Amino acid sequence: MTVEIVQGLRALGMNEYEANVYSTLVGLQKATARDIHEVSGVPRGRIYDILNDLARRGFVGVEEGSPTSYYVLDIDQVFDRLKDDYVRSLEDVREALKALSIMPNPPPVSFFILRSAWAIENHIVSLFRRVKKSMVILCYSPEFLRSHYDVIKPLERKIDLYVIVREKEEYAGIRLPIYAARGTVIELLENRPVMNGIRPGGVTRDECSILVDGRDFFTIVLAGSGRYAVVGSDMPIINYLQKTIVERLQEE
Repeated sequence: MTVEIVQGLRALGMNEYEANVYSTLVGLQKATARDIHEVSGVPRGRIYDILNDLARRGFVGVEEGSPTSYYVLDIDQVFDRLKDDYVRSLEDVREALKALSIMPNPPPVSFFILRSAWAIENHIVSLFRRVKKSMVILCYSPEFLRSHYDVIKPLERKIDLYVIVREKEEYAGIRLPIYAARGTVIELLENRPVMNGIRPGGVTRDECSILVDGRDFFTIVLAGSGRYAVVGSDMPIINYLQKTIVERLQEE
């Protein structure tokens, strides 16, 4: 018997012993439990239960005698029946799903914390890829822009991009639309909300905060030796905050 046949039978719902017993019997066509045990390698104590179960499910036939023999039922008929049963089951499930009507509760605000370096970087790349119209980056570290420059720079031609910093001189040589914070905007840079669970005791430093299309919020915080990110989406405050920042920059 081949590995592919056993795997295919397991995909039909058989376990490994059942697949081995059935494929062995197909090869032998007719055999006793002892013969099947010796060829298949399935433990003898399991053979009878497996054969009787396969007979109950319509895969094999039983010839009473001393000893009892087992034989393969017509494979085409068996598998045509299985196919019909499977299609009927799919149709039943489809109709049940179409008839299902549940009034869901309003979804909770999407807000979570990332704690692994891989998850943080993966989410950053995802934000840069799916931005459609505008992005505001409140940047506290020139290194963040340098390390992600290759993915940020192409956005300048596709969207409204604003990179806001405290001291523009610290970002000399980084060819991005960088704006020095003034007035209300600088207050946002210097007075960030403390996120519960993201800032444990000790010294913390912000790396950046990103607002995307008025719906996604992403901020990275360095706390002690750890680096954490807070992710939020579909919150009205994000759209308000992003629009306000852009308006203040344009006024100034």
